[in-house]
Amino acid sequence: MVDSREYQFYFVGTPIGNFAEMTYRAVDILKSVDEIWCEDTRHSLPLLKFYDIAKPLQSFHKFSDDGKVELCLQKLSEGKRIAYISDAGMPCISDPGNRLSQMLIENGIEFTVVSGACACINALLLSGLSTDNFYFVGFLKDKNKLRLEQLERVRDLMTTLVFYSSVHDINSDLAFLAEHLGGARKCAVCKEISKMHETVLRGTLADVRVIEPRGEYVVIVEGAAEVACDPEVELKRLLDSGVDGKEAVKQVAKLCNLQKNVVYQLYIKRG
Repeated sequence: MVDSREYQFYFVGTPIGNFAEMTYRAVDILKSVDEIWCEDTRHSLPLLKFYDIAKPLQSFHKFSDDGKVELCLQKLSEGKRIAYISDAGMPCISDPGNRLSQMLIENGIEFTVVSGACACINALLLSGLSTDNFYFVGFLKDKNKLRLEQLERVRDLMTTLVFYSSVHDINSDLAFLAEHLGGARKCAVCKEISKMHETVLRGTLADVRVIEPRGEYVVIVEGAAEVACDPEVELKRLLDSGVDGKEAVKQVAKLCNLQKNVVYQLYIKRG
């Protein structure tokens, strides 16, 4: 069934490589709206020309000021229907389109998403690592302190991690991840996804490096190994080191992923 409901604003997924992966609905929507907003109009033009889509274009990228957001809001208030596309894949995923979605919600404007490819999902499948659970980290921060804080939040997660990396940063990012997550972790580095020269490098963070980097990359890293935690042993260790009972119970509950009352009963048994 084709949904004929009209929205004022559409976030439209576009191919991450192969132009033929554009959906019928995406093409229809882009041909029907009044304007198309793009992360980079120059980047989007070849795709739009490929599908014979000729609409007024507006750029909206991470350096766009609030005036551009206000311009979008003004056009919507005039009744115009707008679609937003990123350089490739799903808008708003590590993409400035997220600012537009927040603006729409704040102003009570209904919008929808037209499904399309997402490099994160394709790379997960290509990696061969666990897809049961994953944590999307995105691009590492520019400043070292912020990068360390990013990894501190995910280092101990026992779930697959997904990073994006640029052509200029891929090898330094891999080295940074090896240093702070552990070089023995399995990983997969994916580029040119869905294109003729699609490449997946599989190995460990310590040994995988990209020769002659080109394009954008997705780095998939296996989660932290499960560490056996004996609450009685950990409780004794903390109490023997001088930690008071209440704090020891709190720390062991967090460390062993147990309810505090369970650990407290072990503490009471110790007398």
